[in-house]
Amino acid sequence: MAIKTWLKKLKTTVKPQKLNQIHQARARREVTLDDFFSQKNQTYFQKICLNLKPDCIIVEYLRLAYLVEEIGQFLPYQPLMLIDTHDVAHQRYERFSQHGEIGELKVTVEEEKHYLSLFDVVLAIQNQDCKVFQQMLPNQRVIEVGYTSEIKIDSGEDKPYINISYVAGPHPANQQAIAKFIDNVWHQLYCRFHDRINLNIFGRVCENLAGFNPPKNVNLIGWVDDLPSVYKAADIIINPIYCGTGLKIKNVEALCYGKPLVTTSIGAEGLEQGKNKAFIVCDCPECTVKKISELIEKPNLRKNLAQKAYAFARRNFTEDKVYQELYNVLMHQPEHNVLK
Repeated sequence: MAIKTWLKKLKTTVKPQKLNQIHQARARREVTLDDFFSQKNQTYFQKICLNLKPDCIIVEYLRLAYLVEEIGQFLPYQPLMLIDTHDVAHQRYERFSQHGEIGELKVTVEEEKHYLSLFDVVLAIQNQDCKVFQQMLPNQRVIEVGYTSEIKIDSGEDKPYINISYVAGPHPANQQAIAKFIDNVWHQLYCRFHDRINLNIFGRVCENLAGFNPPKNVNLIGWVDDLPSVYKAADIIINPIYCGTGLKIKNVEALCYGKPLVTTSIGAEGLEQGKNKAFIVCDCPECTVKKISELIEKPNLRKNLAQKAYAFARRNFTEDKVYQELYNVLMHQPEHNVLK
């Protein structure tokens, strides 16, 4: 289903100058929703709506929800309004604060409820977020719209070494996750398997590891344009994330490429049906060392887990599966509902 052909998406972004102000605020103190407010953007958004007369409006992230707060005052009809949340904002703030992380958007439950209530439909990225939003807003329509990726399995190559790969963005939690993995897991693995294994680290997480002197066979590769080639070369994918919210896209991609995945309970949120079936969950170094060692030593175990990952992806991450409920919402949207 080519859902994009049905979706007229009105998109307003935060200007670079505003982002610079927000980054400066993050360096000084906690960032709140007020830091994202821009009267100029709101006025511009209103003009766009008056010109385009959209049937529906989809807002990305809670921080831009203020744009529709006065929509009844400048539009003579009521468009269908949806918000794509990506995660539970107040939960994200609470989790990262507990781990001493600074710079996250500070949102209370009541603030989140207020802004989400402005919309007809709330889009949750995974089933656990869906449940949280339904409890917060029992009278609101909440639907799950996850993430889709190309689904294909690679037969792999026979080679004298095993590539263990980690793909991540620049968030400090990713940096700390891979640093802890190297300290608590990698050294044990290398002592056992020596040059039979490599740890390849991809993505902008490497920018935050610039001063890090990697141990032997740990390769800081950084940004790669050809992501499929990364997964094709990987034998095992890890995501040792200890703190996060929403759906872990790197885990979805690993499963869609049919790769053996070792992650944590936090990494498995929203993917619970596949836990220790389509992928492996470990929450302590001892378990992680044991499970990765088994995958290194047993090619048939890797192949079996890869097939289960691929089957799980085919059941859960096709476009029809991910977008069907959103498609139904958009297709049943009536003509402009004129405000009285």
